[in-house]
Amino acid sequence: MMQIVIPMAGLGTRFRDAGYDLPKPLIDVDGLPMIVRVVNDLPKADRIVFVVNSAHVQEFDIGNLLLQHFADCDIVVTDGLTEGQACSVQLAREHLDLEQDVLVAACDNTHLYDLSAFHRLTKSGGPDALVWTYRNEPRVYAHPNWYGWVAVAGDGEITEISVKQPVSSNLLADHVVSGTFWFRTAACMVANIDRLVADEIRVKNEFYLDSVPNLLLEQGMDVRVFEVEKYIGWGTPADLDDYRLWSRYVKQTLVQQPALTG
Repeated sequence: MMQIVIPMAGLGTRFRDAGYDLPKPLIDVDGLPMIVRVVNDLPKADRIVFVVNSAHVQEFDIGNLLLQHFADCDIVVTDGLTEGQACSVQLAREHLDLEQDVLVAACDNTHLYDLSAFHRLTKSGGPDALVWTYRNEPRVYAHPNWYGWVAVAGDGEITEISVKQPVSSNLLADHVVSGTFWFRTAACMVANIDRLVADEIRVKNEFYLDSVPNLLLEQGMDVRVFEVEKYIGWGTPADLDDYRLWSRYVKQTLVQQPALTG
């Protein structure tokens, strides 16, 4: 029984500053609110927990919108901003079955990926955690310190995650954290977030979930990459504009493609 947690408690200031009226999770992507598109593209789950900002509940009624699309979801409302993504995720703990696996996903991206490969990795006897990653994305050159970077040994085994600091100069070849993480048990995740906070392991004064797999590695756990075929990000106005441009181009090309006759 997989569970999904989606932290979306930030204010989305980049979009607000760019003139968007709606908070990022509600911005249209292919005719759907961004957050709905995100969830629809993830592996199916028996339980979904959204962690939302109280300001978005009061001003945009985001809770009711989520319930319209995901009738059985749980919604946790934060009292303002948290101290980082990991702290937002931790607020979902009371809604999770601690003995079951959990997937944490960002609210502003999607992927092309092999679902059967994901299920093979998450079956009994597999790794303790997975970090979804991508490679060969030229956009990382502009701001390499925006990303989490993964050092990988043979067979996809992670040796370290470096938050906001590249692991080598070969940026296209290195694995980049996509913002999606899977843990074999929710208990493992919440215990190590507790440790992250207790040990004050911050990056730029925030607690990042990217740092949690390093704590698992220190305990001898098996943490591996799940490399996706394509990462599609909508996290900034420029990313979203670029996606919309290419989406329109592809749709127009398909419409204009002449029918083949045999």
